[in-house]
Amino acid sequence: MDNAGASRPPLLLISDLDDTIKISNTQSKLITVYRGLFRSSAFAGMAELYTEILAAQPGSEFHLVSASPPQIKKKIEFFLEKNQFPVAKIVLRDWWRQTSIVKYKLGTLLNLVEHAACQVLLVGDDTERDPEVFAHVAKRFPEKVAAQYIRIVKGRALPEGTLGFFTAFDVACAELAAGRLANDQVLRVGEVVLKAEKNSRLIPWFSIRPPARATPFSDDNPVAALWKAIQERILSIPASSQRRRPEKEKK
Repeated sequence: MDNAGASRPPLLLISDLDDTIKISNTQSKLITVYRGLFRSSAFAGMAELYTEILAAQPGSEFHLVSASPPQIKKKIEFFLEKNQFPVAKIVLRDWWRQTSIVKYKLGTLLNLVEHAACQVLLVGDDTERDPEVFAHVAKRFPEKVAAQYIRIVKGRALPEGTLGFFTAFDVACAELAAGRLANDQVLRVGEVVLKAEKNSRLIPWFSIRPPARATPFSDDNPVAALWKAIQERILSIPASSQRRRPEKEKK
């Protein structure tokens, strides 16, 4: 890694858990409960991505904000440790007092961002209301929210200013373009994504199939070759392993 990170201001990285970094399938409540208790599969490269983001901005913090109940905090800690995520401050929902997930998420994020002494990165997914909650927070604190990243699972329309992503490498590339990550950091994240043992760690069966996308980098940038290799692997995943879009989502 270059030495530019020493001069970069710290960040507050706020991330969702289920279907953002952990493969949960929140579209099925039964599967979500089962995986919350017994499974600990992480999306390829997300731990490395968060590690690189924090390393690039010394003094940065990682907060995990989940609608999961406090009763499974130990299991979440085990998941983070097993998958080598950075140390996180975990914020969970009191199911008895905070019955609305949207109100809980919005209130928690507004409070964190308001009191943050630095810029914030928000990372979530489109299975529930993260896109709308993030957009509301960004509108309230436009000078503080540096980026809003949403993992594309359902493929629904995202609010303006939101960056959709399919893999950790997409976010790493966006952070490179924003000047918050260096080339070598992005390459490390990308190599982990490319070498994922299972296709399901890239694009799970319940997620929509990603489209072919042209590289946003010039051919002389080493990230471009990795972008193409990851694209080839993703597009080689058998279509039968991906769910079909609901009719209402087809255009």
